[in-house]
Amino acid sequence: MIRTVHAEMVFPFDPDQTWDFFFADQGQHLVNLSKQVAAVRDYHIRADGTPRYSMDLRIGPLTVSGTSDYTVFDRPRRTVNAVLSEPFGGVYEMRFEPVVLGTRVSTEWTVEATTHLGGLLLPMVAPLLARALRADLVTIARRACKESLCGP
Repeated sequence: MIRTVHAEMVFPFDPDQTWDFFFADQGQHLVNLSKQVAAVRDYHIRADGTPRYSMDLRIGPLTVSGTSDYTVFDRPRRTVNAVLSEPFGGVYEMRFEPVVLGTRVSTEWTVEATTHLGGLLLPMVAPLLARALRADLVTIARRACKESLCGP
C-alpha cells in the first residue's frame, strides 16, 4: 500500500542558505532546528556525491529510526532519497525553488508500508504524517529566521 504526502513552506532566504538549514554539517544543523529530527548518525558521502545516513525521528511519543539513501543530491535544487524504515518507507523528494520572497521548499513523501501492520495503519497515518511534515517545515523556517535575525 502506498500514499503520498506533501508539505511546502517559503523560507525568506536564497536557495543556498535554505539548503544549508537542511544539509549543512552532515545534518546536525537540522537536528537543532527541527522538532522531529532527533538525531542524524553514520553520515557518509559516496564517490558520486550522494549521502547516506541514519536518522531518528520523533513522531508524537515515539522515536522511529531509519536510513536515508540518496539517489539525487543536486544542491541547491533537489534531493531524492529512499526511506529505509519500518513500518513505513518509500521515496522522499525535496525541491528548493527560488520565489520572490525567498525559497519554496516542497517535500513529497511517497510512503510505502514495509510491514503488514504498516499496511493496515497507513490510510489513517498518512494524513498525520502530512500534518507533521508541514508543522516541522514551519518550525524549521521560524527557528532559521530567529537564528539569522530575519524578523519576528
